[in-house]
Amino acid sequence: MQTISGKSPSDQHTYAHTTLNNGLSVILVSDPQAERPAASLAIKSGSYSDPDKHLGLAHLLEHMLFLGTEKYPEAGAYQEFIREHGGSHNAYTSAQLTNYYFDTLPETYPEALDRFAQFFIAPTLDPAYIEREINAVDSEYRAKLDNEQRRSNQAMKTLFNPEHPGSRFTVGNIDTLGNIPASQLRDLLVNFFERHYTPDNMVLTLTAKQSTETLAAYARTYFSGIPARQNPTTPELPDLVGDGGKLQFFKTNTDKSTVKFSFQIPSQTEKYDTQPARYLSYVLGDESQNSLFAHLKQHHWVQSLHAGVSQDDGQQALFSISMRLTDEGTVQRSKVAEYLFKTIDNLKKAPISKQYLSETKTLSLLNFRYHDYITPIKLSQILSSRALDVGVEHLLNSFHISESADKQDIQALLNSLSSDNLIIQWQHPSIFPKEWMDGDIKWQHEPLYNSDYANGKPALNQEKIASDSVLPNDFGLPAANPYMPDNLDLLQAKTPSLPENIENQAGFDFWYKANTQYQKPTGMIFGYFGFLENPSTRDRLLLQLWAKLFNDAVSESTYQPYMAGLGYQLYAHGNGLTLRTNGYNDKQGDYFYSLVEQLMAFRASSKRLSIAKQDVLKGLSNLESQPPYALARHNFSQVAIKGNAPSDALKELVTDISTDDINRFISQHIQHFQYIGYMTGNFSKTDAHGLAGKISRQVDSCLYKHPYRYVELKQFEAQQRYIYTFNTRSDDNAVLYSLIATDNNNATYAERANVRILSQLLGARFYNEFRTEKQYGYIVAVTNQTIEKTPAIGFLVQSPNTSTEVLVTEIERFIDETSWTDEDVSDKSFEQARKAVLAAYKKQPTSLREDALEEWPHIVEPEHNFKDRQQWITALEQQTKAAFLEFINMKVEKDQAARLLITNKWHADKNEDWKPLKIE
Repeated sequence: MQTISGKSPSDQHTYAHTTLNNGLSVILVSDPQAERPAASLAIKSGSYSDPDKHLGLAHLLEHMLFLGTEKYPEAGAYQEFIREHGGSHNAYTSAQLTNYYFDTLPETYPEALDRFAQFFIAPTLDPAYIEREINAVDSEYRAKLDNEQRRSNQAMKTLFNPEHPGSRFTVGNIDTLGNIPASQLRDLLVNFFERHYTPDNMVLTLTAKQSTETLAAYARTYFSGIPARQNPTTPELPDLVGDGGKLQFFKTNTDKSTVKFSFQIPSQTEKYDTQPARYLSYVLGDESQNSLFAHLKQHHWVQSLHAGVSQDDGQQALFSISMRLTDEGTVQRSKVAEYLFKTIDNLKKAPISKQYLSETKTLSLLNFRYHDYITPIKLSQILSSRALDVGVEHLLNSFHISESADKQDIQALLNSLSSDNLIIQWQHPSIFPKEWMDGDIKWQHEPLYNSDYANGKPALNQEKIASDSVLPNDFGLPAANPYMPDNLDLLQAKTPSLPENIENQAGFDFWYKANTQYQKPTGMIFGYFGFLENPSTRDRLLLQLWAKLFNDAVSESTYQPYMAGLGYQLYAHGNGLTLRTNGYNDKQGDYFYSLVEQLMAFRASSKRLSIAKQDVLKGLSNLESQPPYALARHNFSQVAIKGNAPSDALKELVTDISTDDINRFISQHIQHFQYIGYMTGNFSKTDAHGLAGKISRQVDSCLYKHPYRYVELKQFEAQQRYIYTFNTRSDDNAVLYSLIATDNNNATYAERANVRILSQLLGARFYNEFRTEKQYGYIVAVTNQTIEKTPAIGFLVQSPNTSTEVLVTEIERFIDETSWTDEDVSDKSFEQARKAVLAAYKKQPTSLREDALEEWPHIVEPEHNFKDRQQWITALEQQTKAAFLEFINMKVEKDQAARLLITNKWHADKNEDWKPLKIE
């Protein structure tokens, strides 16, 4: 066993590495904060390894490994074990990687590892489940048929080299996997497993509180049984794109306008120590003054811009600049292209900037040195996957730039950004720039996602457009970042205490808490502006627009602070607005105060309001394109909470709002509010008093005592059935069937804890029956739907082939067949569920951010209930099975809960037992 060097100075973990006798590489992480130990096993094989006639085979194999092993043959045993013991599990298949992972309670970690290891030792790959899992894969595919990213990505693949596996369909469906008998498909699965799931093609990561020696013993005990097999050499991949100079028009189903400019570049995987492509994305993705984005936004042509590397297959990759255009930007598309091409040309001709190199290296190192705590399950995933690409020796060093990039490497990348290497994808529902395409537009149909596209050669000559441009030679090249932190000294460590109210006057409170327990020079500052009283739907909409417009207005001035580790957020809520900043404490107080000044002075412009309204209207129009299960969850809160409005009403209201309306609303409320502030982290009390004083003087004439407004729920009656139906563009059926307690939003901690225990008890059984056995759909879950102090539990299913009526009948059968007597619920199962929920509440914050976000609501709410977490813990520690059963029998068996059904495709003649609800 060898120690892995290169960890951050603030990192308390111990990292080690060992190789088992079978050749399996194992990363061992001893994490003193790990409350739920975790594991991840990554295989360097994914959808690129699919056989041509059975696309999706790697994805299907990922599904099949969860459905029984020789040692634990029951199909749902693994999932049930993990869920019963407070854990979580999942897996994913990507182009060249498959990753399986889980976490669990500490006392069950060894048994969980044993069950997990059997996936890779002796999976049954039971033919009885192959057809079912083909249906599950097909359901997963169909669940995202309307996803614009999936649709446009599949169309984009038609531009790739057809000899490259990246040009193929990867998810799999019933056509690509159900085209041979299950017995023959099992042979293919076994062959795929034996070819690719070999120890020398895997990396295992174990993360837990135990020492690395103990973790190494676990690895030997449970994973040495993975048989060593010869892993065939992976063939070299052809060029991803082949000849460049390609253009695609893609018809969207949603009202969106996006253009993506991509260039094939060499793989950046092995350049982790210098990351030369970061130089390009740092400049082209910049949003500060004089950046490409800033200029485009000043002309009201773009809403967002992103630049970065994608599709890296180890030999080549794509560097892409993607822009979301406004309606005016769609019209001015040729100017948008000119601005981009001129910026690229200027970057090519300018000397390689020492300033950009220094800033990217410094920021990369700071982010690595002071990153927030990463949970064991996430850290395990990251390390096992990354180690497959960079190896174990340089694993930790690969997470930051250790040396400035070689100028020749940067220049080579810049030279790749040329016309003969350019791939453009234009996405829009109806507008397609014919002048961009060399020749006629010839539409084709992409059958997998039912989309239309047209491929051709671009008529745009990047170099000529840049040469003819009258834009200056420094256009698009941002200035130095003045927000780089200078002082990273830590305050003397103190035992964390409760937040302290250090300033208190009529309408103004300021709270403070020094918090250096995470040993990072960071902090958070909050500012609450409370002013809404009995707001109308129009008031709420005006408030949302205010926040949206302010965020839009300050995007340029906040980008450099963001890049230097100073984030901010302004968001609207039921009482008004909250402003918060986070990041390095150095300069943060001045930054926060400057944002308060800008907020006080802000007024909307007619042009930006017009664009914001367009954006809101597009969002409302595109809502139905969301997956049905997501819409069901969204509509649950929309229906259950008072004061919401349906999309049609919002569209009508937003259309009528004028610049005078929004500015009158802003002027009224920015001059009359209650202010509550909070400063926590690596700040002294002197810092806090100083900021409180500056803000108090700024807002003094505006202050008043605002009555805090809580979320209001509609009144649901016991034994009553309510229904809300929604529209969706998907052909899938979705049901969210909820049981809601009718206690006037005043349930005790114990009563609310009962619903969480119930969710824990039912989750694995519901999933196994509805997802694994009956194959009703890919999306199956028991969800905690509790709002405020009203307990609620939901049963969620999205299905491509089962009607909503059948799903409702089956859910009701499941509820009715579940008995809640002392004999039906064993002491063991109750205790497992109770302890799992209790463990979640006992899990302590692992970062300043988590701490502060837990404290902030209690600072704002008048009760200042900082003991909320402890009250949950006490309720769960004291809860008995008898009290739990009494509550559940009352709410479920005796039907003293309301039932709320959120669904689509419900026939009107089935509504006689259900009371229709509206969003209002």
